[in-house]
Amino acid sequence: MATDNKYDRQLRLWGANGQKKLSESTIVLVNATAAGTETLKNLVLPGIGHFHIIDDVQIPSNSCSCDSISNTGDGDGNGKDKCKCKCEPFSNFFVFDSSHEGSKGRDDTSRSRASIATQHLAELNPDVKGSYSDVDSLESADYSSILSSLISNASNRDSNLLVIAADLPPKILHIISSLCWNGISVIDGNGNGNSSSSIPFIIAKSYGLIGSVRLQTPHHSIIESKPDNAKPDLRLAATSIDPDLFPELQQLANSIDMESLDGQQHCHVPYVILLLKAMDKWRIQIQVKDHHDHAEKDGNAKRLPMTFQEKKEFQTVLESLARNMDQELNFIEANQNYYLAYTHLEFPDEGQELIDSAEARIVSRGEVSIRANSSSVNKHAKVKVDTFDVLLLALKKFMVTHQGFPPLNGSIPDMTASTLGYIELQGIYKNKAEKDKLELSIIIDAIGKEYGNDVIPTVSDEELSIFCKNVYNIRLIETRSYEQEYQFDFGDEKDEILGEVAMATFDPYEVPDHTPLLWYIALRACDMFYDEHGHYPGQDNRELALESDANNVQKFIVHIVDKLGLSDNELVQSTLLSQDEDKKNAFAKEMTRYNNAEVHNIASIVGGVASQEAVKMITGQYIPMDGNYIFNGIAGVAGICKL
Repeated sequence: MATDNKYDRQLRLWGANGQKKLSESTIVLVNATAAGTETLKNLVLPGIGHFHIIDDVQIPSNSCSCDSISNTGDGDGNGKDKCKCKCEPFSNFFVFDSSHEGSKGRDDTSRSRASIATQHLAELNPDVKGSYSDVDSLESADYSSILSSLISNASNRDSNLLVIAADLPPKILHIISSLCWNGISVIDGNGNGNSSSSIPFIIAKSYGLIGSVRLQTPHHSIIESKPDNAKPDLRLAATSIDPDLFPELQQLANSIDMESLDGQQHCHVPYVILLLKAMDKWRIQIQVKDHHDHAEKDGNAKRLPMTFQEKKEFQTVLESLARNMDQELNFIEANQNYYLAYTHLEFPDEGQELIDSAEARIVSRGEVSIRANSSSVNKHAKVKVDTFDVLLLALKKFMVTHQGFPPLNGSIPDMTASTLGYIELQGIYKNKAEKDKLELSIIIDAIGKEYGNDVIPTVSDEELSIFCKNVYNIRLIETRSYEQEYQFDFGDEKDEILGEVAMATFDPYEVPDHTPLLWYIALRACDMFYDEHGHYPGQDNRELALESDANNVQKFIVHIVDKLGLSDNELVQSTLLSQDEDKKNAFAKEMTRYNNAEVHNIASIVGGVASQEAVKMITGQYIPMDGNYIFNGIAGVAGICKL
């Protein structure tokens, strides 16, 4: 269908609700490298609300006389000292010397990389606002103040804030990741403080031909996880056992007399009705067959097929209702979905764990908020109860009074039926869904009165509708922090994590050297090299210096392999730790050769993956990855390592 909405195609992916969240989001990019600007490009185009770049690099004017290609020294050791303006080859498509554009009246001073990137990225979409902060050093920047200011100045205080760090060394990553993990304090105009919840944090790195993306979030709720093969919630089994659970559906089924229908009408009865009819007929036959062995005292037993034989008998009964099984499409559909008549759509274990723990989280956060409102406690300690937990607690209370069933989502699949018949059936399901939603809303109001409306957030009608439609798909993502990963702090998950790492080595790439896990270890070794030396390996391109750097990188590779319990692993022994003359220290030498080079096509892939994860986090839709995404540009393969 033709449309003048420029966001039409993406609306089909995440809908109006997802687009609204995008438009209310603020993305903070720290370090405007190629990977960083590529990530922002992929977020500006679909329409985020605002982006802010924090950077410390100055781009020289055309008059800069330094040799930016060889500013790290030549093979004879006569290389120049690095230019104070940090000039470099323009490998970043969004950061280039544009001083020739409208240069009249301009002097020849340098411009900040942040300002150039902001200008060019903002041109991609007039709906998006861009800003930047020039800092003297990314290592000493006051990130807390910058982020607090962005939150305070946001038109919508509940807007989504997400931080992306591109190509940063570990020391700076530790600072930002800790801040995002713990949250920051925001002061309003009255001097009252609210401790923000944790801020989603994405680490993107493009290192030569290797790329990586990592997400950090201690608590990310997902309502619209959008599984590929979601089963319909038709409540047929429950209705056939207890018609009072869905009386309108049972009444519709009872009102249709299959024998009196003409051929056209008979072949357009929705298969939902056919399955209920077949179940009633099967029960009559089975009661006669087993002489009421399973019947209740009043002789009106309500049970479902349990054994394989009973299920086949039910299918036979269904087929017997057809006048021409091969020609009536509605009966063919019923036969394909006959299992829906005797199987309940089970509530997932993961969802059950979430609703069972929701009340404890509300009580815990509620107590913090109550203490924070006390004059004897620092106002900056105030914490908000999560709307997701309120919905979960309401869902738990709802299911207690509805025999363990959640609210009906109200949707039915396409099926062969007359137009009027389908509309009538659809209306019954929608009306039932609205009644369930209203009841859930009443429960939420009661929760607000029980715990205090100053503690329980307001749940909008839109939020409630989306929740009811996706109750079977709710998820919670809790990643490990960057600090835990970097310090090899596995905690109680040690056996699970190291087990998954070991499993990743049992299924190597067809060329073992290209297995992504191996390159993750090599990349980590380069970060450890930076921590010790203050620069990445390969900075000095003299032969002896390169050999020394490679040996140091190999030392860290051995250390990491030991920490991961892979020292005796067959794949690791034949690759990272190989003693063969032609393979010895090969990974360390390759990483040293890169010298943290910025290759834009690798940065583009990294930016695509990072922006995809950012959209998942902002919209609360789809399931973000939990682990390190590693892209091996040498072979064009990728994998995820959870550490």
